[in-house]
Amino acid sequence: MKVWIFILFLFPLNLWAQTSTETTPKEESMGQDALINKSRKLSALEKQEQLRILYYKPIYFAYGEPTSKLQYSFRVPLFEKFPLNFAYTQIIFWELQEESKPFLDATYNPEMFYRIDYDKKTIRSLDLGLFEHNSNGKAGDQSRSYNQSYLRANWAFESKSWVVQFSAKVKAIYGVDETNRDIYDYVGPVEGEVKFIQLFDSIFDQLEAVININPGGKWSTEFDKGGYQLSLNFHVGGLKVVPAFYVQYYHGYAETLVNYDQSVDEFRAGLMF
Repeated sequence: MKVWIFILFLFPLNLWAQTSTETTPKEESMGQDALINKSRKLSALEKQEQLRILYYKPIYFAYGEPTSKLQYSFRVPLFEKFPLNFAYTQIIFWELQEESKPFLDATYNPEMFYRIDYDKKTIRSLDLGLFEHNSNGKAGDQSRSYNQSYLRANWAFESKSWVVQFSAKVKAIYGVDETNRDIYDYVGPVEGEVKFIQLFDSIFDQLEAVININPGGKWSTEFDKGGYQLSLNFHVGGLKVVPAFYVQYYHGYAETLVNYDQSVDEFRAGLMF
């Protein structure tokens, strides 16, 4: 008798377990919809993260005497389907040899530009700089600032073993601070950059050589008053270091805004990130 009572007791439990584990087509559909919505949310979040902050100009720290140099830069697309960009670059000149290790100067450089991409083999993009500001953030006699709008064309040429990238920038300078009225003598309206990629790949890993040219004068014809920079960054095979080794040489004027009218020769070395 006890056995039958036990069997009768188990039967409804077993029946309840079967019915509780079975799902209706409606429940399955709801579960699939939830998974699809979750996947869409994750995809949207990933896309949002990709659109937030992009690499713009080189990010590096380079030690030198009398000043070391730190630069960081980023670019942010403002719209998903409209190529308007906000970019910001800051350069800090650091006197590490001094006892209190002060900053000699800093350049704050926000800009807004519209980028047109091309599918051509040589022309990569065309940038229309709506507004670019350069300032050292100081007040009084040491205040330096000016604005500019620009048009910049970017090319790329590829061979079997290396790549050459070239950009030319034509700018209109305006909004010049009273303390640097003669900035035109040292920062001309035309500047260029030439980048050689994968040079001497049998010796160095991913060597890049970059030449920046910015002649002075109202029409960029005063080559003795401009600023010129040569930089190299590379990895050494076998060393598993993520940052690249970085070497920089600057000659000429307007490296710092506070001393834009003084010529310097600066050699620095450090890391590029």
